[in-house]
Amino acid sequence: MDTSYRAELNALGFREALPKPSAEVLAQHYASKYYQNPQGSYAASYLPEEIAYFDNVARVAEATARRHGLETTLFDVGCGEGYFSRSFVRFGWTVSACDFSDFGVTRHNPDLLANFTAGDLYGVIKARVVEGKTYGLLNLQNVLEHVLDPVALLHDIKPLFARRAAVRLRVPNDYSAFQMALMERGNTPPTWFAPPEHLSYFNRDGLLNLLQHCGYRVLSVQTGFPIEVFLANPHSNYAKDRTLGKGAHLARVFCENHLIEQGVEAYVDYAEAAGRLGFGRDLLAYAVPV
Repeated sequence: MDTSYRAELNALGFREALPKPSAEVLAQHYASKYYQNPQGSYAASYLPEEIAYFDNVARVAEATARRHGLETTLFDVGCGEGYFSRSFVRFGWTVSACDFSDFGVTRHNPDLLANFTAGDLYGVIKARVVEGKTYGLLNLQNVLEHVLDPVALLHDIKPLFARRAAVRLRVPNDYSAFQMALMERGNTPPTWFAPPEHLSYFNRDGLLNLLQHCGYRVLSVQTGFPIEVFLANPHSNYAKDRTLGKGAHLARVFCENHLIEQGVEAYVDYAEAAGRLGFGRDLLAYAVPV
């Protein structure tokens, strides 16, 4: 953990890494780590069950979108390797995706390049606003925790909402009640505090406070698989034995795939129940401007 940063709770109830790096430092960090190094955040390849998991995550999002009657157009902001967008193309949606680099999409989903724009996310968003583009689902999956100003980003995207539209936010569920309980027991240090990679840290209350502050009404709050249950068992604690991490991840993939295959609508209900408890490694919020 980089000790030059500190985690501070802000007035909106989520934590920020301070001092904030400059935009130039942040851009250099991502240029070197994310897009040119297959040993970084992007894997060189995935197992079939992992690819099925990516598709199942998208199936849950599409089911939630249908439940709320959203228009079938997707703007995937920070699309990464493009698996989420690829699934929505298969669902029959009109898809547009963007990210800082085409490295991940080119490697994993080159067929998506026709729907893809490379560039600074803020610049791409501004250009779409000027063009008068609107979308039924704006997907910000693992984006909000990385940006310097999440409040500004949530304001900037508001003109892009179609008449029946929502934003889907997926962020790590950090400093959650369960994480704090694990820390109190000595099961883990705050391994999730990882600036400059993550600059904002949201638990359920912090994310909902942010959305309310930015003028959004929440349609659904869900959580992903509670992989941190493994930290409660000394024989599976991947925070203390990093060699156990891959096994925990694959267990999550197996469980999520199994549950979603039992019925995606039932899974949405399950994820929303877990969301009310704030119990899961990731938070997913669907919200509309008011």
